[in-house]
Amino acid sequence: MVESIPHLVWQANPLGDWIWASPQWAAFTGQSPASSRGYGWLDAVHPEDRERTLQAWQATSRHGVLAIEHRLRRRSADGIDGETHLWFSTRATPRRDGDGRPVAWFGTSTDIHALHLMREAQTRLIHELQRQGRNNLAVTRGIVRRIADTAVTADDVVAYVDDRLAAMARIQAEVSREPLSGVALEVLIRDELSAHALPEPSELAGPPVRLPVEMAEKLGLALHELVLSAVLDGHDRIAATWTTTPTHLTLIWRERARRRDAVIESSGGSLRGEMLERMLAYDLHAVTTITETRHERQVVIVLPLPR
Repeated sequence: MVESIPHLVWQANPLGDWIWASPQWAAFTGQSPASSRGYGWLDAVHPEDRERTLQAWQATSRHGVLAIEHRLRRRSADGIDGETHLWFSTRATPRRDGDGRPVAWFGTSTDIHALHLMREAQTRLIHELQRQGRNNLAVTRGIVRRIADTAVTADDVVAYVDDRLAAMARIQAEVSREPLSGVALEVLIRDELSAHALPEPSELAGPPVRLPVEMAEKLGLALHELVLSAVLDGHDRIAATWTTTPTHLTLIWRERARRRDAVIESSGGSLRGEMLERMLAYDLHAVTTITETRHERQVVIVLPLPR
């Protein structure tokens, strides 16, 4: 039964020296029965985990039980010891005599590598969510301060803040779907157009691009300002195209006024212009070029991609 269970099983004497290891141990680590005896089994433990493993084993006389998670070396397929290590949960309990003294130790090592990877992913996710929360608060703080400096009435402040918070909520909804995989650029654009009840763009084309979360958050807010500009100016049509190189993303945004007599308001000096400048140039090191005529606007954003 011991040799058939999916665990690495071993036995030690009262002093802690291994006296037997199951065939599973030899098959996994590549150690012969003789080489694992005594403290030879420590050679199969990852070098970074050996000291604390030894300390935990030596402390069993005080605690009466061994419980530790560490990495064990896995023998490569060709039988030669490789550098692959997997996480295991190793536990041992003693068999005691009538006086309560240990006469032998029996232990198992159970593969928990998949569980450990899940824990690491969960930790990264928590850290990412915490970072996003801090960034969102910082962005909100900056928006409120800027609006407070330029708004005329309290209603203006409420309208501006509510509008930007709604945009941030849309972006976070996309981010939360796959926080470790990034956000599709096309999705960011379509979400903003849909939120303002705008028709399908006359052109929306480019290769598939998934942006890292922080970049998607900042670019998403910039896209919101572009869409809002189009709405306020009375757009005729919007076109968005993009290209990529190994190092850069180039997004070209074009819009035209609905009526021939409508005049596009310059973005320079406005809150929208500041958002483009601060979010893209300062936070994302992008180069933004805005070209405006009486009836048309074109924005070209050249954004460095993470390596």
